Amino acid sequence: MQIRREDEELIHSLRLVGAGLGTILAVLVVFSTYNHAKGRLAEQRQYVQQKAPLQALAGSQLMFKNAGQSNKIVDGLLENVKQAQFELDRLEDGFWGTLPLAGLVGMSAAASVVGFAGGYCSIWLLSWIGTISTIKLIRSIYKVIRRIRPEFDGGDTQIDDRRDKARVLPSILKLSVIVLIGLAVLATAVYWFTG
Repeated sequence: MQIRREDEELIHSLRLVGAGLGTILAVLVVFSTYNHAKGRLAEQRQYVQQKAPLQALAGSQLMFKNAGQSNKIVDGLLENVKQAQFELDRLEDGFWGTLPLAGLVGMSAAASVVGFAGGYCSIWLLSWIGTISTIKLIRSIYKVIRRIRPEFDGGDTQIDDRRDKARVLPSILKLSVIVLIGLAVLATAVYWFTG
């Protein structure tokens, strides 16, 4: 199927835009994940530091006052502090807790390459699918019009010299399909990020 040069140029421009967006999104995902993990680590560290004096107090004064009884509040506090310390140790020893700055830069570079390739290829594929489906839609609309009005001659899409250069229907349909594809990609990205 022969695609017009203008359509090929539009597809190429969209591919470059998709590659740029893919690069930006990939780097943002890496930094967002890193910041989220560091934020959880800081929250857990702060929680453990706040509860450490209470743990020491619970271990000394309250235990002596209630020496023959089991104190559920003290036991619950000690258990919470132990769980918080275990979670803090897990986060500090985890992937994001031990990742140095050079590793973060390397991951960002790798993510940008993957994002570039993914954005370029996905927009390329979507553009070609959209262009081919739009051409098929335009041809089927013209076939329906020719069946309804046999005297109508809208021009054959295979013969360029018979084409009316002032046709609006194909351009409107192409733009509509491109806008719909863009909105679908945007809706998917918004759903994924807010999800």
